[in-house]
Amino acid sequence: MIPNDPARVPPRLIPAQQMVARDITREFVNAASKLKQGELVKDADFTLFEAVGALEIMDSKMDSGYLGPGESHAKALEYDYDVMRELQPEAVLGLMDQLLCHEMAWHMGHPLSQTLFTSIYLDKLLWPVPKSFDEYTFHRGDAQAQSKNEQQHHLIHLVLRAYCLGLVKACDLVHRRITQEYYYEVGINAFVSRGKSVSDAAQEEDFVPQLYNRSLLSEFDIGPVQKLLGAAVEYLQKLGEDGITIAVRDALIDRLQLRSHFLEALSTDMDAAFSQDQKPFKACLALIAAVEKSVAYGKPIPESFTLKIQRKLASTIPPRPMVTIEIKAAIDYLKRLFQDAIDMHEILVYSSPSDLRVCVWTIASRKPNPGIYIRCLMQAFIVNEMKILGSKSVKQLFYDDLRDLVLPLSTLLDAENEDCEVPSDPRFQIHQSMESFVARVAHPFVDTFRTSCLNRSRVRRALCHSILEWDNLQIEAEELDTHLQTLTGEVPLTLENGQSTYAYPLGSWVYHEKLKQMQLIFQMGFELSIYAPEELGGMYWYLSHLCSNHQLHIERIQAFVQAEGRRNKRFRGNEAAFERALTNLGRHSLLLIATETLSLGLQALYVFLERHGVLPHAASQSAYSSARLRYELRMKPFLPISLPELISYDQYEDNATLKSQSDSDLLNRAGGAIADARKAWEAVLAQGAFVTTTTQKQNSGEVVRRPAIEADWQRDTKNSLRACIGASIAIQTVTKVFRKASSSVQATTGRKSLPVKVEIPDVGSAGRYHDWWAVPRISEVESG
Repeated sequence: MIPNDPARVPPRLIPAQQMVARDITREFVNAASKLKQGELVKDADFTLFEAVGALEIMDSKMDSGYLGPGESHAKALEYDYDVMRELQPEAVLGLMDQLLCHEMAWHMGHPLSQTLFTSIYLDKLLWPVPKSFDEYTFHRGDAQAQSKNEQQHHLIHLVLRAYCLGLVKACDLVHRRITQEYYYEVGINAFVSRGKSVSDAAQEEDFVPQLYNRSLLSEFDIGPVQKLLGAAVEYLQKLGEDGITIAVRDALIDRLQLRSHFLEALSTDMDAAFSQDQKPFKACLALIAAVEKSVAYGKPIPESFTLKIQRKLASTIPPRPMVTIEIKAAIDYLKRLFQDAIDMHEILVYSSPSDLRVCVWTIASRKPNPGIYIRCLMQAFIVNEMKILGSKSVKQLFYDDLRDLVLPLSTLLDAENEDCEVPSDPRFQIHQSMESFVARVAHPFVDTFRTSCLNRSRVRRALCHSILEWDNLQIEAEELDTHLQTLTGEVPLTLENGQSTYAYPLGSWVYHEKLKQMQLIFQMGFELSIYAPEELGGMYWYLSHLCSNHQLHIERIQAFVQAEGRRNKRFRGNEAAFERALTNLGRHSLLLIATETLSLGLQALYVFLERHGVLPHAASQSAYSSARLRYELRMKPFLPISLPELISYDQYEDNATLKSQSDSDLLNRAGGAIADARKAWEAVLAQGAFVTTTTQKQNSGEVVRRPAIEADWQRDTKNSLRACIGASIAIQTVTKVFRKASSSVQATTGRKSLPVKVEIPDVGSAGRYHDWWAVPRISEVESG
């Protein structure tokens, strides 16, 4: 600050006694009326923090401490609902179902302040924080009066209390599991400032972890809660028919037992050594039907939930409305959670990294998508305390993937290298180099599995960021390959053109992973409806271009694996590993062919439709948009990538728009490509989900099955096959209309527009066969 600067002289402080307040509302309104529209007046010393504070203070929508006219502080914080009041059994049942609805709303991504923490019963249990488990009661007054009251109202102080404590402990276990893994927190303040509701934010993100200075029984294990739940069930079982019907009594017992089994399941999956026992979740699922059937017996108590509790929570979030969902939606969500958890335990059966990828991606891609708890639990299954599936090391997983793709039997992966302690020995140097590479690749490699467990929008974003790391990793891998060539004495392979080249196995493996991720970025773009209708043809061409490059790369790897097998005596007696690698490569090749041909067919179809101006144009076609700008936007994630090289826009336009081909050629091209795609997808379906089929034998010799995951995989593959059939029908329809219109044009003069209606089904709709294949629905219309 410049001394004696008149512009920076601090204001003179006026004593409070000399300060006189004056209402300037009229002067302010008069001055504001003279401002032109769009004109802004801002004090340089009035900061953003002060501006936000000015908006929040005394605003009932932003200031949680705001008191309305005539409202006292005590009245604003206290509620007049008596938790000690006697409740009928039907009311207790209805209250349990209301709490279940709020619990599932929290699982869906809404904050506790708008869901469970609006319950007066839970507020009485959790605040003030009890010092012991026995103090978690609805009333903490005179002990003698409390004991007498509890004897008179066991339905409240035993049954309802046990259910509430079971619910709170279940939320604690869910919260601990989620916050230990990768998830995306709902940015409530950011969305509020942008005019979005918290429910909209919850759909775009994952979870709100704030506990608002409340404890969820985290200091206790499930033992005391389970004991209390058992006592409540025992009390109800001994209860006669006096004052309670058998149906309502059984409904209460079902809910208490559901809580008990749910706690057991959540507690079991918190252990580092995950069990393949699915019994707890199966027991939960078995009770869902009875719970759903008995919902009608309950009588809700809306007045037992209030937003006044938000004023007492430790939070900087402005007051938000209570979130309520229907009991049917809550039960459906809970049912899916149990079923997903049961099916997800199938991934614990390890056979190979490629099979593990299929399992993880298949579960994560279910519709509706699994909830945040299931996806975080799956992350824990994949890697926890540096162990894969609870038993295998990251190095073992990485080496298995190398064996299955590029190094079926190589000295680079020999376990004997670890025993060599002579620094001059090539085996010692190989071991040191491979250990260094494992340390470098471990994190990005494991993340290829964990990324699939994010929500679908985040999967694509994560892939866009990770490909740059894999591009750098490829450079490092190829440098290491060059170093290892001298240590292993690798013999170069002579190609058909007479040139000699080395295998570069580590670089080839990294490039294979990078190409898969690039293809997924495009495919997820179709799933997330990122591309406008006029972009679909070009994006499908680029996807086919990546598949073509990937196919050439797979053929190169196959050539080196086969050449090594012919000249390496190590394969003798180990033909199974060699055949497994070739089988893996063949599966990759077949899937690439299926994807490429279907992409080419849809490209030709969309180019034809765009050429005739019948595509439903999106809002992107404006004065501020162009094909070149849209292409630059879509290719932005690939700009830093060195290999494969980014296609220039001019080259992209030539290939994507197929300008050199006539309309008839386009339709013939589309029909031929779709026919090839249908055969390829049928072959993909016939080869099965896993490399070793559905019956795999572990070391114990037991037959292992993954029926749920394979059923989902088959359904997904059949949907791609259905997309081929749908595309074939669309091509036949538009071909018929085009030929009819062409003959009509020849009989007259001029060119008529094609009389067809084109609809592109939305993702998730009945007309969308597969999220990745936007097959248009074409119907003929009467020409005017």
